[in-house]
Amino acid sequence: MLRIKHWFWSLWYKYKDWRFERKCIKHLGMKPTKEYVSKEQYDALVEIINRPPDPKVQESIRKLLERKSPWDNELGQ
Repeated sequence: MLRIKHWFWSLWYKYKDWRFERKCIKHLGMKPTKEYVSKEQYDALVEIINRPPDPKVQESIRKLLERKSPWDNELGQ
């Protein structure tokens, strides 16, 4: 029974990968790519992601989000 279950799940995940690939080709015009990096490169990437954001960028984003949206104005005023 375990072999049949394993066989079914392996087919299911292959089907899901195939569907994802087809969607990428349809919407992006290309197959998804897999990128492999070394442990050092991965650690450097995680370090960059975990860095605190630049205060100037934070302030500009805050100002942008505080502005009133154009579609919130009545009659475009």
